[in-house]
Amino acid sequence: MAQGESKSGPARSGLIARLFPRLRTRQQTRLLPLARLAGGPRVATEASIRALATATPLAGNLLLCRVLGRYKFLVEATDLTLAPHLMLDGYWEWWTTSFLARNLRRGESVADAGAGIGYFSLLAADLVGPQGRVLAIEPNPASAELVRRNVRLNGFADRVAVEEAALAPAENRLVRLAVPPDSPMDAQLLPQSLGRAAPVRPETRPVEMVRGRTLDELLPQGADVIRLDVGDALEAAWDGAQGVLAAQPGLRMLVVFDPSRCLDPAALLRRIAARFPLRRLHPDGKARGCDQAELLAGGQALLYLARDEPA
Repeated sequence: MAQGESKSGPARSGLIARLFPRLRTRQQTRLLPLARLAGGPRVATEASIRALATATPLAGNLLLCRVLGRYKFLVEATDLTLAPHLMLDGYWEWWTTSFLARNLRRGESVADAGAGIGYFSLLAADLVGPQGRVLAIEPNPASAELVRRNVRLNGFADRVAVEEAALAPAENRLVRLAVPPDSPMDAQLLPQSLGRAAPVRPETRPVEMVRGRTLDELLPQGADVIRLDVGDALEAAWDGAQGVLAAQPGLRMLVVFDPSRCLDPAALLRRIAARFPLRRLHPDGKARGCDQAELLAGGQALLYLARDEPA
């Protein structure tokens, strides 16, 4: 090679690869195809996601993770509930993740109530595509801000709106939200905000004052899919969605139901069953029929509510 001549093309790439093998591995990393979440073998897909999972400390209390082998995702280092799963495994609630990947369609509108820091909102935004819309509803101000940042970080700001509000009784325009410092995803409305008797013991967790809204207010144009994960506020959320339910016969819903967190779980199930066949999502990600007695006797269940059979 003549003096002053530089290596180029494949020769230079080969030299870099030999001198910096870790760089070579990074250059060859490929993100997990979205289709793998819907149709890939579960064990192999989970292994692929774990292989791509990372957690990089940032300034302050933040960590940057690789989630679902595809997304850059900010979590709080002090979160001892969701964050450890995303840092080490790269995914959360595989049954829900794969179900959404199979059943959300391009161009649909999705409401994610109880969005947390945006895990399912981000997945939904990718699945519905540029013509779709996602409304992430989250009452905890700190979590809502992380949803906004995670949405921007992944380029989905054009299709995701974040509503910082709690689903509460229609008459409650300002409600109190208790936020455990190490478990933001377990934030819940205080009983007084839901029209219930106050506990004997005083509240020791930090409390935020947040806006109370209903789904009828937030979804004037309706939605194709609603995910409801609102803990003790499920009955209030259902009461505040009657307009949407009446106007959207093709609505599909994923609803986290826990009889121990309802004031009258049997009455709520009767109201739900009057509109939809009762189906329960199982660990394999499949929805199967169930009855009210089964749901009242067990613990937390994820209901799939729709008139049509799911994929």
